[in-house]
Amino acid sequence: MKKVQVCPPPVRRAALYIRVSTEEQAKQGYSIPAQREDLEGYARRNGLAVAGVFIDEGKSARKRYTARPAFMQMLELVKAGEIDVILFIKLDRWFRSIADYYEVQKILDAHNVAWKTTQEDYDTETTNGRMYINIRLTIAQDEADRTSDRIKFVFENKVTHGEAIFGNPPLGLKVADKHIVPDPETAPIVRELFRHYEAHRSISRAVREVGDQFGRVLWLDGTRRMLANPLYKGLYRDNPAYCEPLIPPEEFDRVQELLKERSIRHNQTGRVYLFSGLLICTECGRKMAGRYAITKRKEHNWEYHLYRCPTAMQYHRCPHRKEVNEAKLEEWLLKHIRSELDEYQIQWEVACASTPTAPKVDRAAILRKLEKLKQLYINDYISLEEYQTDYQRYSEKLKEEPAERTRPDFERLHTYLNQDFQTVYSDMTLFQRRDFWHNIVKEIRLNEENSPQIIFCD
Repeated sequence: MKKVQVCPPPVRRAALYIRVSTEEQAKQGYSIPAQREDLEGYARRNGLAVAGVFIDEGKSARKRYTARPAFMQMLELVKAGEIDVILFIKLDRWFRSIADYYEVQKILDAHNVAWKTTQEDYDTETTNGRMYINIRLTIAQDEADRTSDRIKFVFENKVTHGEAIFGNPPLGLKVADKHIVPDPETAPIVRELFRHYEAHRSISRAVREVGDQFGRVLWLDGTRRMLANPLYKGLYRDNPAYCEPLIPPEEFDRVQELLKERSIRHNQTGRVYLFSGLLICTECGRKMAGRYAITKRKEHNWEYHLYRCPTAMQYHRCPHRKEVNEAKLEEWLLKHIRSELDEYQIQWEVACASTPTAPKVDRAAILRKLEKLKQLYINDYISLEEYQTDYQRYSEKLKEEPAERTRPDFERLHTYLNQDFQTVYSDMTLFQRRDFWHNIVKEIRLNEENSPQIIFCD
């Protein structure tokens, strides 16, 4: 008789899911190492192959599961058919929301993926078992809601009385006696940052000048967030007197208006657009908007970042219908940027030589008076009404005569674009490349044929 070879059943692939919220990380049995050891031990004892370990650290189960990066990554593997079972220690590591639980359960059922808790026993195949899960989730959600209400009440009370509810305030501020106060060591950096930005309307220039003055390295993204942080004017969670203003409220509000005018749109997709905020349509004067495109051909996908005039594409009120490819524009700039800078400098010098000298205005003296006026207000020597009256008077004087044209720092620009800059550029991350272009280029104006005209930073 011929023997029938019996094949062993395939090894089931297990995903280990670990979640800890901030307040639970120090609790015994909930730490990441403890959960991982428990799950890996269970997998070994039951002959499961670990297909991946997915850890959401500092993530609350009260938030939507879509806000948990590791959880979403695990779901992608579920949909790809690479997971047979998901392991976690307890049901509250998985969900505390009934709605989210059933939404994800539909995905698991569609791909025949089971789940198992190592420290609790659940049965999802019977009516009583599913009812028990509903009860446990309801209790967990109720406990989370009650805890959340208590925490909100305590925090609201602290905010009302100006007490600090966080221990790491932004640059220029510190926690002292449970309150947020200006930090004497770093507050001057922030004040100068706001002053430079309001004076020159350029974040990159403000970062450079403050860095040169204080020897402090600031990054463009972080600086944008600092300039928009209302805590600097004393506002937090609808309490305008939460803390002592580091920046006078009216100065902070003026900066916000400038930021809106010169805003660089940040997308939520995580994609980095190198020239976002720099490209200007010369036909209508609007900033060109970036978009993502993909071309699929056979087994290959080509991804593109393109820029186009929104007035032309959305409202059909501009003749500039052509899109510009980011990669091609980047290649052109790397090849021509030095020669463009040389030509720009020649044109600037010629224009200055041929322009009649404007009547000289002692703008520096007026700016010094404005600075003294600000200090008088900060130190409570004058009222807000007096400050606003004098500020308006000095501001009108500045507008009476044309401002002196600022000469670009050509020496700095040539230093950026030294002979070896392309080698350094090739090693930069996308964020660093974007910052590089924003540090040297103020605008790139594109006509209807997408021919670039570069305006360099001052």
